Amino acid sequence: MRKCYRCNIKMTEGFDLKVEGGAYGIKISDGKGVFAKRIEKPKVAICPKCGEISLYIENVDRINKQ
Repeated sequence: MRKCYRCNIKMTEGFDLKVEGGAYGIKISDGKGVFAKRIEKPKVAICPKCGEISLYIENVDRINKQ
């Protein structure tokens, strides 16, 4: 459960982040360039009161193994 830093209430989780005009979204990678190892797509949590967003990844195990 994520809490909003501004309102201190539970955020609604599980949304995706998409680039306007494209359905491919964004991904987090380890390294630079075209062949960088992709870690995971970020998820978005939204505060239902103020609209604040928070980006997060679900599987932090992948970062710790790097």
